[in-house]
Formats: sequence, C-alpha cells, structure tokens
Amino acid sequence: MALYYPDDGALDALRERDPNHPVVRCKGFIFDVDGVLCRGEDPIPRAPEAIERLRRGGKRVVFLSNNSTKSRQDYLAKFQRLGIPVIEDDLVLATYATAQYVARERPRAKVYMVGAPGLRRELELAGLELVEDPFAAEYVVVGSAFDGTGRIREDNAHRITGALRALYHAGAKFIATNPDKIFPAKDGVIPGTGAVIGALSYMLDRGPDAIIGKPSTHIVEIALARLGLPAGECAFVGDMDTDMLAGKRMGMTTVFVRSGAMTEEKLRSLGIEPDYVFDSVIEMLKAEG
Repeated sequence: MALYYPDDGALDALRERDPNHPVVRCKGFIFDVDGVLCRGEDPIPRAPEAIERLRRGGKRVVFLSNNSTKSRQDYLAKFQRLGIPVIEDDLVLATYATAQYVARERPRAKVYMVGAPGLRRELELAGLELVEDPFAAEYVVVGSAFDGTGRIREDNAHRITGALRALYHAGAKFIATNPDKIFPAKDGVIPGTGAVIGALSYMLDRGPDAIIGKPSTHIVEIALARLGLPAGECAFVGDMDTDMLAGKRMGMTTVFVRSGAMTEEKLRSLGIEPDYVFDSVIEMLKAEG
C-alpha cells in the first residue's frame, strides 16, 4: 500500500531517501493553479487531497496565479468547485498584486485600464480611481483584453487606443499584470496579456515600467509575506518556465510537475533546471509503494 505524507512513517521515509526533499526541508509551499491543481474547471487527480495532506502535516500553503481576468472573489468560487478550501488571504493573483503595487506607489491614483471585470474589481478594492478619459490617467494598467475564445472583449474594443493616448499624451506610468504572450484555451492557444503589452510597446518604443506577475519577484514577495517564512524555507510548485524562474530568483526550492502545459523537455531546452520533478502534486508526497 502506498504511503503518502503525512501518513505515519512517511516523513522518515522521505528523509531517508533524500534529506533535501521539499516535503522534508520546506515549511511553506507556493502553488501555481492552472496545470498544477486543475485544468480549466477540472481538478487534476488527487490535487485537492495533496493540499489537504500538506495542511494536515503542518505545512503552510498559498496559491499564486498570473491570471489577469479574475478577482480573488472569482477564485474563491473556483476553489470551492475544485474542492480546495481557501480564504482570500490564501490567494495571490496578478490582478490583486498589480492593484496593490499601484496603490502603494500612489494611493487613489487615476488609472486607465485595459482588461476584464476581475481586474477592475481589484483596482477598485485597492482604492484606485478608474477613469475613462485617457488624458486624465496617471497610470495605465494592462491585463488581457481577450475573452476565452481569443476575441477582443467588447468592453475593450477601444481601450488599446485609449491606453496609447494615456501613455503618449498624458505621460501615464505603464504597468502590466503579467508578461504571458499566449494562453491555453479549449480549442487552442489564444493571445495573452503580452499581446497588448507588445502592441503598446511597439507603438511607444518602450516597455512597461513594471510587470507584476511571474517571473517577476513582485508577486512572489507578496506570497512569501502571506506564508510568513523566508524564501529558503519554501518551495514553488509549478508547471511553467515562469514558475521555475520566479522561484529561483527568490532562492526557493523549485518543483516542476508534468501535469500542465509545458513539457519537461521544453523547460530544459530553455536552460531551466528545476530542483525536483514529479508527475503531479500528489506524487510529491509519495514516500513508498
């Protein structure tokens, strides 16, 4: 019969096999979501059990996503559907992290936004003023302008032009939620936030002043603060190069799972060597059997 952490004897078995195993040496875990815990709305087999086992064993857990379209409230509902109990403080999303970044720099700043309602909600919750006049903007915040089929959302039809005017004429600061160029969808890849960043950067001959999502350390620093642990005592569990790069930049143990969008071969072809590789999150906890 298979033995999984924190079953009796599992920790000793893992320690004997490898004293540096992430479950042995790490007190906190940052999990990416899509491709690690779920595929769309479907949980990856035994992923909810893996989170429950880590928590039962006394490990601290937070969840981090580059998703630029959803608010924390949206993700609370998503995690409920997945069967993973969470509170808002367990969720560190690019939408939330971006809103907090701008609010720290300039409380109540005037923001012209490109993106989805989830991003708008987090900007408003951070006390920022959303403006429709690009010439009044102090910041341009860019998320994905596309719906799940890859079409530009109707409410974003004129916003790339508005963002260009805010940056070109009003001298607004340029902030992006994440650098993701493409996003996996049901029928194939669709443009990501990077498509909007690329268009604006090409027209302006400059990139964003800050990109908040992975592999930037901005968002990871928030997650580590939630764990209340130093980076060296934590692991980053993900399925993409951005996850591994973010973890390595912070000095964390990096754990790559094969359950997501990127293959291990592709990851290594990019020159990225994770500290550990497992088929899925439940396999990370397997001691024997």
